[in-house]
Parts: sequence; structure tokens; C-alpha cells
Amino acid sequence: MSDLYQLGRRLAEIALADMGADELDLAPGEFLVLQDLTLNGRSSVSDITKRTGLAQSRVSTGVRALTTRGWTRTEADPNDGRRTLVDLTPEIRAAAAARRAARADDNLRTTLTDAGANPSELPTLTAGLTRLHQLLVRDQSPRRFPNPTG
Repeated sequence: MSDLYQLGRRLAEIALADMGADELDLAPGEFLVLQDLTLNGRSSVSDITKRTGLAQSRVSTGVRALTTRGWTRTEADPNDGRRTLVDLTPEIRAAAAARRAARADDNLRTTLTDAGANPSELPTLTAGLTRLHQLLVRDQSPRRFPNPTG
């Protein structure tokens, strides 16, 4: 399990770097909030919490940091004043769309090659990662803990 965990961490590092988290000087939690808002649009803090699997306090801290930067705006939910809605500013939404248009393929190939993969292995390795994503991630809601019912 330790090997699987380390692989997951390394893949997350590669993805965060490729998506520009370092360039943007964002903490991982802030980046996940930014990514969630990019994918899902205006959302409540509790909805972001459910989708990202982060603790609500981490989401709230991330939202505050992004709002301080002028990247998000918040407002009370008109249907439930106890809830806070968060959205990206139009400028940040446009920048995020441009960034998402870039693919990670080149960075992944470079990383794999630098790690010792032969060029002939690259299609098999990237296909394997794509298949793992299909099986383990796509259409799955994030869970922070194992499901006790199996």
C-alpha cells in the first residue's frame, strides 16, 4: 500500500506542476478549490467540500485566500442565507479555460523519459494511466475514508 500511496503522491506532484500550481504559488488545497470551481462553476462551500474531499475548514481557508487575491468572489446564497456561494471572477475563469486547453501529455512523456522509460514504452504507460483513471477516478465521488459497507 505504501508503494501505491507514493505513486499517487508522485502523480499528483506531476499534475499540480503541469497545471501550474507552482507558478501560481498556491497551496494544494487552494489549487483544488480553484480546480473545482473551474470544473463546476458557482458553488457553495459545502458542495466544494463534498466534491474535493477536503475538510470544510480547508475549503473555507482556500476560498478566503483566493478571494484575497481577487480570483474568486463570494455572496450569500439567495435561497439560504446561511450558505456562502463562491465563483471565479470572469478574468480567472478565462485564464483557467486557456490553461485547461493545454494537455499534460508532453510533461508526462518528459517525466517518464527522465525517469528512464524507453520511448517505445510511452504509449503503453500513458494508456495504462488512462485506463486506471477510467476505472478508479472517472465518475467516482471523492472519498477521504474507505466505505465501511464495502
